Parts: sequence; structure tokens; C-alpha cells
Amino acid sequence: MKENLYFRKCGKGRTPDVLYSTTSFKYKFSRIILFIHAFSGCDTTSVLFGHGKTKFCSLLEKNRHLEEKIQVFFNSEATIDQVAKAGETFLIHLYGGNPRTSACDLNHLHYRLFTQSATKARSTLARLPPTVDAARFQALRSYLQKQKRPGHEKNSL
Repeated sequence: MKENLYFRKCGKGRTPDVLYSTTSFKYKFSRIILFIHAFSGCDTTSVLFGHGKTKFCSLLEKNRHLEEKIQVFFNSEATIDQVAKAGETFLIHLYGGNPRTSACDLNHLHYRLFTQSATKARSTLARLPPTVDAARFQALRSYLQKQKRPGHEKNSL
């Protein structure tokens, strides 16, 4: 990717807006910045509550093996199931689950985090991970967004 892409983080109150470029990160995200943009929420995909683009970058920086998992979003021949599985794996990591355990899918993680939050005086249900079905559609919307970039148009799955 030859152009420099930017994230714009809108400031609140007296805090000014901040621009982040692909070259400003410690880890070079230029290859996967379109995935980060689409999956973390943009004009055509839903935002995951409480998880901004910088959290996605931090997760990918700490877990470099995830970059291999999300390569499916760059494959124009990927199947629906491949995209859905890659999206679910990424979200399990994002919400602090361990995808290596046999009992860990997003529904189990959602339930476990819900029961933990129910014991607290204050909890925000919007911070719970999406269900498997919701994650599937999030992944498919993100995949389509990534594939529709200029010069790589693809019909929806």
C-alpha cells in the first residue's frame, strides 16, 4: 500500500482531535489497516462497544499470530465459514477468551462474562461479546467492506 492511511480519533471537550498514521505505530499495520478499520467499526459495519481501533492495534501487536488468522479477510476466494471462523477467533481474543479450550466459543464466553458481571453492583451489558451469530454477520460485513475497496470489488457472499 503506497499511500499513507490515517485514523482520526475525535477529541472530547478541550481535547483536540488526533491523527494516527500507519507509520506511527510500533508494529507496522499498513498491511492490515483496512481489516482494523472495517472490523472495529466504520460507516458500513457496527462498532463493538468499548473496543476502539487502538485496542485492535494493541491486540494485534501483543498477539502477532492473529495476523495469520485474519489473512482470510484478504482472500477474495474465502468461504463464508472461513470468514466467520476467523472473525470468531479474533473476537474471542479481543474479549479475553482462550480459543484453544474446547469449551470456548463466543456463546460460552458471552455467558461466562454475563454471569461475572451479574454479581457486580454496576455492569454494562453492552460490553459483553457478541453471540456467535452476531459475530458471524460482523465478520461477513467486515469481509465485504474489505473486499469492496477500490479495484477489488466483490459481490456479497
